Amino acid sequence: MRKRSILAMLFFTIITVTSIAQELYTPQSSTAGFFAIENSPRKVDNLGAAWRFHKGDASGAEKVGFSDNKWSVVSLPHGLELLPTEASGCTNYQGIAWYRKHFNAPKSLEGKKVFIHFEAIMGKSTIWINNIEVKTQYGGYLPIMIDATDLLKYGEHNLIAVKTDNSDDPIYPPGKPQDMLDFAYNGGIYRDVWLISHNNTYITNANYIDKIADGGLFISQDLVKRKLRSVCS
Repeated sequence: MRKRSILAMLFFTIITVTSIAQELYTPQSSTAGFFAIENSPRKVDNLGAAWRFHKGDASGAEKVGFSDNKWSVVSLPHGLELLPTEASGCTNYQGIAWYRKHFNAPKSLEGKKVFIHFEAIMGKSTIWINNIEVKTQYGGYLPIMIDATDLLKYGEHNLIAVKTDNSDDPIYPPGKPQDMLDFAYNGGIYRDVWLISHNNTYITNANYIDKIADGGLFISQDLVKRKLRSVCS
C-alpha cells in the first residue's frame, strides 16, 4: 500500500513539474518581433503551415494550374535535409528546390495594405504570387517584403510559388565554393513567413523601402533647452 502511495506522489510530482516547466519555457509569442498590440490596426498571420515542397527543378511550378498533389507537405521554417553535426560544404544538397502555398485571403483584408514577409530564403530565390513574378533576391540572410495588396484575390484561392537555389554563386555570401567551407548551410525557406495587413496609413518597413536611412520610424528632438545642452557638454 505504501509503495502505491509513493508511486502516486511521484506521478503527481512529475505532472506538476512538467506543467510548471511548460509554463516557464513555452514562448509567449512566436511572431518574431510582430508583437500583438491591443487595438492595433496591424494584423499578422503566420503562413508557415502546409506548403507543398519538391527538391529539384520542376518546369512550370510557378503557375497556378500546376499540379503539386504528389509533392511533400512541409511546414516552415524548413531545411532541405538533415545533416550531421560536423557537416561541411562537401555534403549538403546544392541546387533548386520549390515551395508552393495554397491559401484563401480573408475578404476582411480587402481595402487594407497587405504584405507578404519572408524572414529569409537561402541563396537565390524567385517569388510568384498568382502567376505574377514579383521578386528575385540574392543572398540568404535578409528579409524579403512583398506588397501583395493588388496581387491577392480576397475571399478566393491564392498561390505563392517560391523557387530557391543554394548552389555556389560568387555574388552573395559566403562567395566562395561551398566545398571549400568547413561548415554547411541548407537551402530553402528556413525562416518564417507572415501575412501582414495595415490600414492605408502605416509605418513603412525599411527592408521594403530598400533605401539608405528610409522606412521605419525616426525620432528627433528639434528644440533642446540650453541648460540641458550645457549639462551634457
